[in-house]
Amino acid sequence: MIVTIIDRLTETNPQIMREWQGRLTPKNISIASVISLVGQLLVYLYYQNLLPVGRGFSRYCTANPPNNNDYHPYRGLLKYCIQDLNGEWMIISRLWWLDIFTFLSISGIFALLVVGTYQLIADLSGEERRGTLNFIRLSPQPAKTIFIGKIFGVPILLYLVCLLALPFHLGAGLLAGIPLSLILAFYGVLIASCAFFYHAALSFALATPWLGGFQPWLGSATVLFFVFYSTIFTLSGYGGSRTPFDWLILFNPSFVLPYLVKSTFLPPDAVRYLGISQIFDLRWYGQSLWQSVIMGISLILLNFALCTYGLTRIIQRRFHNPLATLVSKPQSYWMMGCFSAISLGFVFQTLQPSYIFDNFVIISVFVAIFGLLILFALTPPRQTIQDWARYRHLQGKTGISLGKAVIFGEKSPSTLAMAINVAIAILLILPAIFIAPLHQYKLATAAGFLLAMNMILVYAAIAQLLMLASTNKRALLAATSIGILIIFPFLCFAVLRVNPSQSPLLWFFTFLPIAATKYATFPSFALAIFSQWLGLTLVGWQINRQLNRLGASATKALIPG
Repeated sequence: MIVTIIDRLTETNPQIMREWQGRLTPKNISIASVISLVGQLLVYLYYQNLLPVGRGFSRYCTANPPNNNDYHPYRGLLKYCIQDLNGEWMIISRLWWLDIFTFLSISGIFALLVVGTYQLIADLSGEERRGTLNFIRLSPQPAKTIFIGKIFGVPILLYLVCLLALPFHLGAGLLAGIPLSLILAFYGVLIASCAFFYHAALSFALATPWLGGFQPWLGSATVLFFVFYSTIFTLSGYGGSRTPFDWLILFNPSFVLPYLVKSTFLPPDAVRYLGISQIFDLRWYGQSLWQSVIMGISLILLNFALCTYGLTRIIQRRFHNPLATLVSKPQSYWMMGCFSAISLGFVFQTLQPSYIFDNFVIISVFVAIFGLLILFALTPPRQTIQDWARYRHLQGKTGISLGKAVIFGEKSPSTLAMAINVAIAILLILPAIFIAPLHQYKLATAAGFLLAMNMILVYAAIAQLLMLASTNKRALLAATSIGILIIFPFLCFAVLRVNPSQSPLLWFFTFLPIAATKYATFPSFALAIFSQWLGLTLVGWQINRQLNRLGASATKALIPG
């Protein structure tokens, strides 16, 4: 029967068997099994050692210390240990099992997301360097099948370690009093998060082959940084930040653990972590959608599904054609619209004008960063633009107008497409600024957001111009230049101690102009808008000049006069 299943799996997805054959050796299986079993034993012995063995204090004891008890440094945190009539220590066994369940859950999240991300990026990067990825591209299998094989095959030993720990984890959850349905829901969220992060890892590996061996370290370090700090925030049990940053917390599967802790009916003073308040305080467009367990988990799964679908489209585009842009122009419009609409919902978590203003500052940064990502995902290679520029005068003869080719075509420059993306963000967010109860901050918020979007257009035009350069490191040059334009002004302001209140006009030409709009006058705002569009016009003129030069045929270049 097992042989039949393997044969069917080989026929359905040969890539899985290709990955398994090199990894599921007896030696590797033995090492993975020992790591998992020994790790579980150490966890059990560690928590067993925390149980009381004599008179004193313990987290798992049940009684309050007597008034005449000697001073203990943890007296306010730990309970006093007493024995029942049979001489057994009276402990809260559910709390003990809950601590084990939580530790295993957090450890599993770190292992699956961080280690799995590293393995996938390292594997794809290695195949790219060895040249074997080009042979895989020539196979008749679709990209979806190949990358499903990668996701299920590359981290197979990591999956084995986690599967061997599954009975211990499940048993600890049930003994802690967590319903089986909630444990299974947590597993579903964990699987969805793995799908998202693994697709993000593969997209990152396909998009940045020029990073070479630095790829897996950068990708896994980024995931580690995010998971570490978001887990600390979740474990703290405090209320949410009430900012758009709360959306980022939804990408950590530990966000659903407070639901599980609450289901044990243990007192919050006894548990002291994973408080439910951060979930109950979370609002989207003013609605407390996460107070219901079913609704909350469904929204988290929907969030993962939407983002994973977008990453899947990137993988399918880039795998068979390494020179293709990561996303098409119509896809970028949908992505910008979805991103703006979703992130905007987390702005309205409070009605205080100052907090709403701060949230619009954050969302302007979010949209700006996402716009830069869209910029580099949309910009085609120089050779592609050169071919388009050479034959763009034939667009009308093929039934496709030049305007349509620039807006929707995949080979045309990205400048106009970025302008449309910025316009989409403005159309979605600017009306919300005027509707929101910002009071005295309303005009400053609107002006700051418009200035920020204009700066994105300036960055996009500069990046497109640099991508037309004749150097071989065009992408690196463009990314480095934009990074310098973003970071260098803030470094200068920090050294020279230039505050937004002192020189708001200078801040209007940075990545964060909204920080200075509260202190600016209308003439300075108008001057900044005029200067930005003047710069856009000059850079656009230079881009058009460069396109005309690239589009000139070799024959025309040789004709004198």
